[in-house]
This record gives sequence, C-alpha cells and structure tokens, in this order.
Amino acid sequence: MPPKKKHRSASLERHVRATRDHTWATLLAELESATGDVEPGDPPLVETVISFEPPWRRVYRLEGDTGLDLYEGTFALRDDGDECHLAWAVVADPEPSTEGEAFLERTIAATGGFLDRVVAAAEA
Repeated sequence: MPPKKKHRSASLERHVRATRDHTWATLLAELESATGDVEPGDPPLVETVISFEPPWRRVYRLEGDTGLDLYEGTFALRDDGDECHLAWAVVADPEPSTEGEAFLERTIAATGGFLDRVVAAAEA
C-alpha cells in the first residue's frame, strides 16, 4: 500500500459579533465585490464552487497559474446565537513547488485581510 500523502493545509478564524445569517450575506457580498480585485500581472485563475450550503459552508477549487496541482478552500460559519464564528481553510499539494508555496503564502495573507473586511462589514 502506498504511503498516505499529507496535504499542506492552513486555516484562519475570526469571531463575529453578528448573526450567522447576516455574516453569511456579508461574506457573499464581499466575495462578489472582491472578484474585481485583479492587478496587472496577477495569474489568471478559475474558481469552481464545489459545495454551497447556505448559511454555513462554501467550498471552492482554484485552478490556473498557481504552481499547485490542488487548491481547495472552505469558508465555514458556526452559529453562536447572536454571534458567529467565521473560519477559512485551504488544502493544497503535499509538497508544493517554490512557486506554489509562494502562492499559498500570498493567498493566506490576502485571505486574512479579506476576513477582517467581512468581520468589519458584518459588525457595522
């Protein structure tokens, strides 16, 4: 039996002082507005949503010039009554190339800023 591959993964979490339904709507609105944030020289990417389960989970795959064979991300919201918990996780190649590792690091940093914007907008 071949050895089991350990994929590269990372996650980020935020507490939101807003309901899960409101935060879900805010997340979708922020994702919609972020699609225009393309800079010259950015790699052309295709996002495919592979699971959409309102108001708690959205799973997507990124393909394109990433240096990775596998990139799957998940946004998830846990209901905490009048508040909620927003989490993002990514699973990628077990041993990414240098280009793939750099893409992951940029994506993690950018997603942290994105989550902060979602939280600020949901709590406003």
